[in-house]
Amino acid sequence: MSSFFRRLSHPSSPATSDSDTETRKQNGPTKRRLSLPSNRENHGNNPIDDLFRRHNTHDNHLGPYSSDKREDPIQQVEDHERPAVPEHRKHTDTQAREKASKTKSHSGLHISHYHDTALTRKDLIGLFSGAPFFLLEKGKHNHYYPEVIFPWDEHDHSILNMWDRKRLPHASYTLCTLHAHLPVPDGLVVKGDTPVHLDGTRRLDAPKRATFDIGVFEVPNMLSMNGKEPGSVGFRHYLELSVADSIRYTGPEKPRECSDIRRVSQLPAAKAYNLLGHYHDSYARCRDGTVYDRKKLLCEGPSAWKEIGVREINLKHLVDRLKTIRNLRQEILYGEKERTIADVESPRDLYNGLFTKFLHTPPHALVMDSRDKHSIKSQIKVLTTVLSTRGAWIDFGLVEWRLRVGQILWEALPHFDGDFLEHDIKHDDTQKLWIDQGLERKWFLIQMLLAGELLLRLDAIVRLGMSQKSRDPAVTTIDVYHYHKLRNHKVDWDLVVVRRFLDTLDISYTHPQSSSDSLRDPGRPHDKHHHSFFEKSLFESLTRKAPFVPESAWDCTLAPIRVKQQLQGLFVFAENIGWPRIDGLKERFRSRIGDGDTIRLTTDIYRHPIHRILTNRSIRLGKKEMYGRSPSRRLILLQNPREQDNTSSLEIGGWLSRSWISGFVIPGEAISHLLICTVLENDPDAMAKLGPVANLYGGFSYDGRSWWSKQCIVGRVLSSLQVTEACIAWMSSPILPVDMSTSKAIENTWFDVHVKETPKAEERPRIKQGNALSRESTPLGMGKLSSEEFSLPVDKALDDEPNAQVEFQRLEFSIKEQTEENRHITVVDEASMSFSLRFDSSNSPATISFPLCYNARFITSHECRRPFGIASCQCAPCLQKPQSPSTLQEHSRLPSHPLHKFYSYEYLPLQSLNQMPAPKKASSTDDDPHSSDKVIVVDARGSRDKETFVRAWCASVGADAIVGRIGRTCLSCCVREALAIDVRVVIRVGD
Repeated sequence: MSSFFRRLSHPSSPATSDSDTETRKQNGPTKRRLSLPSNRENHGNNPIDDLFRRHNTHDNHLGPYSSDKREDPIQQVEDHERPAVPEHRKHTDTQAREKASKTKSHSGLHISHYHDTALTRKDLIGLFSGAPFFLLEKGKHNHYYPEVIFPWDEHDHSILNMWDRKRLPHASYTLCTLHAHLPVPDGLVVKGDTPVHLDGTRRLDAPKRATFDIGVFEVPNMLSMNGKEPGSVGFRHYLELSVADSIRYTGPEKPRECSDIRRVSQLPAAKAYNLLGHYHDSYARCRDGTVYDRKKLLCEGPSAWKEIGVREINLKHLVDRLKTIRNLRQEILYGEKERTIADVESPRDLYNGLFTKFLHTPPHALVMDSRDKHSIKSQIKVLTTVLSTRGAWIDFGLVEWRLRVGQILWEALPHFDGDFLEHDIKHDDTQKLWIDQGLERKWFLIQMLLAGELLLRLDAIVRLGMSQKSRDPAVTTIDVYHYHKLRNHKVDWDLVVVRRFLDTLDISYTHPQSSSDSLRDPGRPHDKHHHSFFEKSLFESLTRKAPFVPESAWDCTLAPIRVKQQLQGLFVFAENIGWPRIDGLKERFRSRIGDGDTIRLTTDIYRHPIHRILTNRSIRLGKKEMYGRSPSRRLILLQNPREQDNTSSLEIGGWLSRSWISGFVIPGEAISHLLICTVLENDPDAMAKLGPVANLYGGFSYDGRSWWSKQCIVGRVLSSLQVTEACIAWMSSPILPVDMSTSKAIENTWFDVHVKETPKAEERPRIKQGNALSRESTPLGMGKLSSEEFSLPVDKALDDEPNAQVEFQRLEFSIKEQTEENRHITVVDEASMSFSLRFDSSNSPATISFPLCYNARFITSHECRRPFGIASCQCAPCLQKPQSPSTLQEHSRLPSHPLHKFYSYEYLPLQSLNQMPAPKKASSTDDDPHSSDKVIVVDARGSRDKETFVRAWCASVGADAIVGRIGRTCLSCCVREALAIDVRVVIRVGD
C-alpha cells in the first residue's frame, strides 16, 4: 500500500518538524463548514482540546500502531507539502465561508476556540481509527482496482468484517467472480438477510495449490454487485462501471484481409510474388493483420484452417485429449503430490502430440527458442499465436459470449437468436451437412483444447521453470516480456473459460451408432473411415453414392458434476425473490433428475441437444440484438416447454437452464441472467403468459407482482420499499405498473424502460484519475492538521426534524406504440413515480411525481467504526443537557469521525427536492451557479417511502447517490466517500 501513501502528497517540497506535532501548509481558503453556535462562557480553553484529552483516556483500546507494514500517512504529510487546492475551488470556498457566517446548520458541531491547537500523531491515529481510506491500486494491463483500507486498524481483525456489500447467499454464486474471497461455509444459505444452515450439504474440496495467475478479472467487480442497501452496489463495483468490459469491448471486429493483400497490385513484383506464394501456408495469416469472419472460416473447411495452423481433427482424438487434460488438471490441483504436465509427458512428447494431431508443424520463425523447437516455451508461443488470431475464434472478452456459450454446447440448429452459424443460400449440400452435425460446437471444443494445452504449459513453466527443476531452460525476463506481448484480452479470457470448462463438466465420447443416429439421415450409410472434408466430397461425387455423413460433434457429451449444489442455489434464488410456485419448481426438477444418482440422470439429459421448435416463426433476434449496447434492453429467447420436441419429458428447460445446472457459468453478470431464465423456463404457466422473448435489462409483471433486474432503474428505485424481495441482481415487488393513459395495471408482459445515462462532469472516468481519488477523500483533508480545521458532523435527532410524511402512491408507464421491432415486449417511453407529501397533519397532502429519466446508480456507504472519545462542548441548547458519569461511560464513542473543513456539505430538505436540479461538480471553467464541490445530504430517515422518494428524485435529475445508514457509516465518512467516487448526493437512511 505504500504507493497509496505516496499519493497523499507531492514529493517536491520537504517540510520540517521538530516534534511529534503535525503541521501542514494551508494551500487555499477554507471550505464552508456547517456549524452550531457555542457558548464561550463555560470554556476558558479550546473545547476540542478537551475532546482530545478525553479521547486519550481510551488509548488502551487503540492498540499499538505498526508502521513496518505500511508507510504512515501522517509521516508522508510531515515529509512533503500538501497538493495545492485547485483554483476553481478557491472562489467557491470564499463564497461558502461567507454564507456559513450567516447560515445556521442543524448538523455540525462547530467548536469555538481561542487558539489553534496542532494535533499530535496520537490524536490523529485515535480520531481516525475505524475511518476507511479510499484509493486505487494499479494492477496489470494498466487497470486500476478500487480498494478500501483501514491503515490505522491493522491490529484489529474485526475490521475485516466491515464491508459495503452483502455476503453471497449460496456457494454456487461464487461462480460470478474471479476475485479472491472467503469461501461460503458448508450448508450456509442466506434467505432474505438471515443466514440459514442446511443439513446434508458440503462445499466442494478446495484446490491444494495455486496455478498460473492469468491476471484478469471480471469488470465490474461482481463481489461488490450487491450492496448492503437494497438496489445498490458497492464502492468497487460502482467505480468499475465506467470501464466495464461491456464498454471497452463492444462487438466483433469487422472482417478484412491483411493490408498487403489489399494493395498487392502496388507492391514490387518480387514482394507480391512472395506474398502470394506463401499466402496459404500454415500459420501465414495468424499475425499479418487479417481479421477473419469466424462463420465463413468454418465453412471453408480444413484448407482455410491451415492458414491459422489448425488441422482437421478427429473428434474422438479431440475428446480423449480433453479428458486427459481435465484429469491432469484435477490431479495438479487436488492430488497429494505436486506435479505438472512436464512430469507426465516430456517436452518432445508434448510437441509431437500437439503438432501431429491438432496443429500443423510450426515454421522456424514462429518458434520462440531457436535452440530447441520442442521446448515448452516454443509450444506456448505457437498456441498463443493461434488463439490470438483475430476473428477466428469466439471472443470471451465480449460479455455477450460469456452468457451464450451454453447455446453452442447444448442447442442444435436452428438458432433463432444470437450470432451463430446457420444455413445460407450460399452453402452447398456438404457444407450444410457439416453445419447440421455441430461444426460450430466442434470448433469451440478445439478452442478449449488449445486453451487447455496452453494453460497446463503455463502452469508447468511457471512452477518448474522458476524453481530451476524443469528440463526446459529457465524462463528469462525476456521470455516473460515476449509472452505478454503475444497475449491479448481474448487469450486471457480463453484461459478463464477453459478453467471453468474443465472444473465443471464431465467430458465423454459416445459411439456414433448409439447416440447420434437420430441426428443423421436414416437413409445414409455410416462411413467408418476418416478422410478429409474435401476428399469425402470428391470421392462421393465420383462414385455417385449416397452423400457421406460426417462425424457429429454431438457424439461428445458434456455433463454436469455439481448438480445438487446448482439446484440448491436455484431454489435459494427463487425463494429470495418470492417466486409464487417454488414447490412446483422443485417438483419439476425432482421428477426429471430425482434425489438419487443425479449425475447419471443428468448425463442422459445432456447427451441429447435441445431442438427449438417455435410456433411463431417471426421471432428472430439476430446479431444486431446480441451486440446491442442499450442500457435498458438485452433480449434473449427462452425455451418454452410447449415448444420442445418429443423428448421434452427429459428436458430441464433450454440451454440457459442447462448452463446454470451444469455450473458452466462464466464470471460476470451472466449469473443473474441464468438464474432468472432457469426459473422461468421451468415454469410452464409463466412461459405461457409471458412468451419466449425476455428482456434481461428490464423487468416483467406476472401473477400480481412485478420482477425487475437491477440493471433497470425502476427496480433500483422500487427496491428501497419495505415490501421488496431481492437476490443476485433481481428483485420482486407487489407494486404493478399502471398505464398512464388508462390507469389500468399492466400485467403478464416484459418491459423495456427507456432511460438516459446520468451526465458526467468529466469525460475521464474517476477510476482513471489515479491520485485524485485518494487525495480528495483522505480523512486528513487538505490544509493544516489542527483542531481549528476539523468539526464533528452529526445527524440531527429525528424528533427535531419537521414531521414530513411521505407515502408512495403508484408507478406509471407511458407506453410506446407497438412496432414490428417491439411487438414481443412492452416498450416504456417514460416511467414515473408518484408520492404524497405532507408536513402538517392539518394540511392536505401534495402529490409529487418524478419521471425516471436517468439510469441513476445507488452506492452503499462503506462501513466505518466511530472512534473512542466523548464530544464535550457547548453547542445548541438541545445538546447542553448534563450527563452523568455512567452516561459518559456508556456513550464512549464520538458521534462521527472528524471532518476537515476542506470538505463541504449541505442539508437539503425533502420538500425542496421537487424544484432542485442535480448537483454538479465544479470545474475551472464552469459558471453554473449549481456547480460546486459541495455534497448534498438528504435526510430520508424514519421511512422507507422517504428513501424511495429521494431515489426517484435522483433518477429524475440524473444524480447518482451514496446511501448511508445511521449506525453503519457516520456522516463524515459518507461525505468523503461521495467525493472519492465523484458523487454529489448522500441519502441518510435508518430509523
